[in-house]
Parts: sequence; C-alpha cells; structure tokens
Amino acid sequence: MSRIPNAWPARHILIPIHDFNAGGTEGIAFRLAAAWIAAGRAVTILAGASDGPMRARAPAGAAVHILSPECPRSPLSRLFLGKPMAAAAKALCPDVIFVPGNFHFILAAAFKRALPHVPVVAKISNPLVSGSQMTAPQRIGLNWFTRGIDHFVAMAPALTGIAAAQLADRPLAAIADPFMADDSLISPREGSPGDADSLRLLAIGRLEPQKDMLLGVEALARLHKRRPARLTILGDGSQRAKLEARIAALGLRDHVTLAGHVADVRPWLARHDMLVMPSRFEGVPAVIGEALCNGLPFAATACTRWLADLAAGGALGCLAARRSAGALADAIDAVAGRRFPPQDAIADAIDAHRMRNAAPRYLALFDGLAATAG
Repeated sequence: MSRIPNAWPARHILIPIHDFNAGGTEGIAFRLAAAWIAAGRAVTILAGASDGPMRARAPAGAAVHILSPECPRSPLSRLFLGKPMAAAAKALCPDVIFVPGNFHFILAAAFKRALPHVPVVAKISNPLVSGSQMTAPQRIGLNWFTRGIDHFVAMAPALTGIAAAQLADRPLAAIADPFMADDSLISPREGSPGDADSLRLLAIGRLEPQKDMLLGVEALARLHKRRPARLTILGDGSQRAKLEARIAALGLRDHVTLAGHVADVRPWLARHDMLVMPSRFEGVPAVIGEALCNGLPFAATACTRWLADLAAGGALGCLAARRSAGALADAIDAVAGRRFPPQDAIADAIDAHRMRNAAPRYLALFDGLAATAG
C-alpha cells in the first residue's frame, strides 16, 4: 500500500495483533479502527494468524493482512512474531503504528528497526509492573520490553501517576478508553440487587490466572453461608478444568454455570443483579462500563486504581478490603444491600469513555507525531 497524499499526516494507521482470539484490548482497537475509518483514515489490521472468534468483528473498511506463513499463538510465539510482522509493515507503508495493549509491546522494537521514522504509539492496557516501587532489574526489563515505543497512552487520568513514575521521562498521554459507543443508553434499575430470592452474580473474563475466577468461586462458597446466590461465568481459557474441579469440590455444581465465550454479553447482563470482578490486575476493564450501562453495580478486588475511584462513595460498587474470598464475599454482600446505581452517577462515571471523546484525541496524537516524524 503506497502513501496517499492527504491533509492528515497520519493518513494510514496500522494495528498489529497476534490473532483474532477474544480480548478486551483487541475489541477496543477494532472499535477505534471503525471510528478512524469513519473519520476518513485508512486502517490496516496486521495479524500473525487468522484464528479466533473475533475475525468476523474486524471493522468494515479496514484492510486485513495476515502473515504468510501464519504464526499461531504459543507460549513463545511473540518472540518470533516481530521480524515477519515488521517486514509486512514495511511493505504496507503506514504513517503510524498503534500497538493496542501490553501483550503486543514486544513487537515495537522490530517495527522501529524496519520503519525508524514511523511513530509507534502503545496503549497501556494493564499495569506495567506490579506495585508502585520498581527494582533496578524491573526497570531494565521494562525498558527492554518497551523499546521501540515512541509514545504511551494511559487508559484514564487515574492511571497516569504510577505509569509516569515507571516510565520515567518517556512520553505519556491519558485518553479515556472508549469502551462505550456514543449511542449506548443507560438503563438504570429500581430497587436493590438483594431484592431477588437468589442473588444472581455474573463474572466475565478469560479463564486465565489474571482474571482469577477461582477466587470468585471461593467467594461464592463463603457467600452461600449467608444468602442464596448463583454465579455465572462467561469466558473460556486454560483454567476451565481447574475451575470445574474446584466447583465440584465445594459442592457448587448447582450454583455455578460456566457458560463459555459469548459474542454478546448484553442479554446476560440483563438477567443478572451484579457484576463480580475477582481479577489480580486490570487497566480499565470495559465490562464494568457495560455492566453499569445495564444498571448493574460491581463487587471487585482492588485490581486497578480506576476502579477504586469508581467505587468511592459506594453508589456504583464496592471493592474488597483485601484480596481474599471472605473479603470479596463481604463486598458482594455490601452491594446487595444497596440501591441499584442511579443514572446520573453512571453517566458521570462512564461518559468520558464514549468513542466520540477518545477517537479524535487519538487522531490528534497520531497527526502530531507523524507530522514531527515526517
């Protein structure tokens, strides 16, 4: 693809992804791509492999380029993905490369070697390093892992403090992650989650250690001693067998449903009373915004500063006092006794995360960097 003369310095945006497996960062990247295309930009999605359920969700108008031969995902595949991706990117001639999340940071060095004058912008989708204090080896490792990235984007102002300290003087912007479409309506509910005869809990996420659905199951076991409750888990992954075994051991087979991956979570949100998030760490989890739009409060671990800010005041949800099954059960119990979130509180929390606010800010950043690089 040759460069197209245009008033915009960042006329052509390249988005690299490993494959089309379901993930929040890829989903947001696809939504941003659709908005950028609507604004007149060209977008290419460069994928290492063609497998995964999100292939059909690639936005209309985006060019999709898949490596040949493909590079299927494996524990070490990212280490070998950069070179063929960089060669493909060089042929595609982008004006800017947008790395959609931490998982793909390691590709940036190869892109920068192949296209030294093309800006590489990376969104920080999860904490860069756990905790606020970095050791010298961690800083060396972070610098190595993120080499080639010209500009970072934090997904909310609340997340910039720790990221800025960990990145030292490297360029960093804050753009609220656009997990909400502009036309998404807020549907508040009447009453309280605890009004139901049996509390209907919903957890959404990959069945991987980061999401820690095992903690959610353990919390349900604790909660069950206090009130009737059911837990539905949407998602799939490597921990499914371990979850099934633990559910059986706790005698919860009649109270926990592992529903697998679903394409549309909205019908499930409508049938439940509360979202539970037992994650070890997060950035800005989009599912919280989707739940709030459907009137659901949340009970969660302290997995991200952004969520802590949302929980302040208690109108939208509650964070566990510590990372334990008992504390998470306490948080669920506390939320069950409160009113459903009011519409104005939901709007205040999520309106900054609508696409109309984020997409133009990204384009302004891209244009500024591309103009300087050019």
